[in-house]
Amino acid sequence: MAWLRVADGAIGGFASGFGGLRLAFSAAVGLTIAVASAPAAMAVDPPPPCTAPTTIAGLDAPLSGLAKALERAKEIRVVALGSSSTEGTGASNKQAAYPARFDREMDLRFPGKDFQVANLGKGGELAEAMLVRLRRDVIPSQPALVLWQTGVNDAIVGVDLVTFRQTLETGLAEMKAAGIEVVLVDPQFYPRSASVARYRDFVTIMHDVAKTHGVPVFRRYAIMEHLISSGQLSVDALFWKDKFHLNDTSYGCLAELMATAVAERLQWRPPAGLVAQSPNASRLRSMFDAESSAF
Repeated sequence: MAWLRVADGAIGGFASGFGGLRLAFSAAVGLTIAVASAPAAMAVDPPPPCTAPTTIAGLDAPLSGLAKALERAKEIRVVALGSSSTEGTGASNKQAAYPARFDREMDLRFPGKDFQVANLGKGGELAEAMLVRLRRDVIPSQPALVLWQTGVNDAIVGVDLVTFRQTLETGLAEMKAAGIEVVLVDPQFYPRSASVARYRDFVTIMHDVAKTHGVPVFRRYAIMEHLISSGQLSVDALFWKDKFHLNDTSYGCLAELMATAVAERLQWRPPAGLVAQSPNASRLRSMFDAESSAF
């Protein structure tokens, strides 16, 4: 089964669900994401319990398009578009990156449904380059949902704030015109972010643009800051060795909180005989051991 075609070199990977799936790429110029049997497993530890107030972790806009897709289809196609923290830099293996973990978390919460999350993370990429990939690879594939993580690299390299805003406005307008649901994922908190000029301005702009377009924002900056300030996790526990990129713990926590936020917005009821499951550390550990594959 293949559903998303991208230009050569434009994709970070594919996050499979519970079926033991992995990437299979064609040798042609247009790559095809396909499903195949997985190689030998690599364990991924479940995240520690992570909590944040609904005012921080909840989504502040409806997901009516995704709700409709959930009602009419068994397979729910999702694209995670972003930079290195979507691609999975700092994770111990591909299945520890947040798109793969979000895939599994959603399958747990929606029994009878099969979430298929394509990881289109590309390290170092700016929002303007992501807009190109949105037009070329994402919009033509018509996913039910796009998780658009951006802003970090734009802030670090000093992209003009007006340009950044216009890029977001354009991307959201084009996805809305195509009938694609979007959740924006704002920049991560990290210890040196305070030293980056206008870093918080990029976070604010994402929220402003999202409000204008009526799309929700997953508040990654506020959530990560809260996990540290509340004493749930230390800086060392939350970040990779460079204290910038995320690690297995932070990817797992964010994926779990994101899945919870999306599920609460959808208010979906499973069919008779099927029960939505809350994550359980021992069950998740056995699933990850059986399914995970290395980078």
